[in-house]
Amino acid sequence: MNRGRLAVLAAALALAALPASPALARAATPVGDASPPPGGWTLTLVGKKKVVLPIVKVPARFAWNGAKAGDINPTLRYVYKGQRLQRLLGLVDGGKPSFNVARAKKGYKIRLICRDGYKPTFSSRILFKKGKLRTDLIVAKRKMVDSVLQPLPEAEAPFRLVGGPPITQPFDNKLSARGIVRIRLIF
Repeated sequence: MNRGRLAVLAAALALAALPASPALARAATPVGDASPPPGGWTLTLVGKKKVVLPIVKVPARFAWNGAKAGDINPTLRYVYKGQRLQRLLGLVDGGKPSFNVARAKKGYKIRLICRDGYKPTFSSRILFKKGKLRTDLIVAKRKMVDSVLQPLPEAEAPFRLVGGPPITQPFDNKLSARGIVRIRLIF
């Protein structure tokens, strides 16, 4: 072995012997890791301001039944419960005190950032159907499996965007997102 390779090998062995810091442990964790972080899952909303919501603070008041949605991806054929997308966006879109309908109709981009690095982006105009605010786009945190409402499974956790078109159509639509950890508004 030449001296350069020996030096690299020695440095690697020295690093391996160092006690691991929390920062190094986080850096070594893959993006797609499905285990919750030490403090539990959070949803970060970024727009005119930034809000970090622990999963327990995101209500599961609204349901969407994927079994009634027609010819869709089989992974969506369940009942999901969570919060309406526009209610979450209303926390950071600059609306006082709620969702800013005028700004959303004018148009801005909504980017979902998932654990696995997937970042679908779509227009805020999707939140409207024939000029009226849609109520079928849900950021889900629970799923009905075998008649039992439970937290999303590891593959989908912590949050999944579900709802009517454009999420369900066509069959392989790229806007369906799971493992959502951040929602960013781009003005």
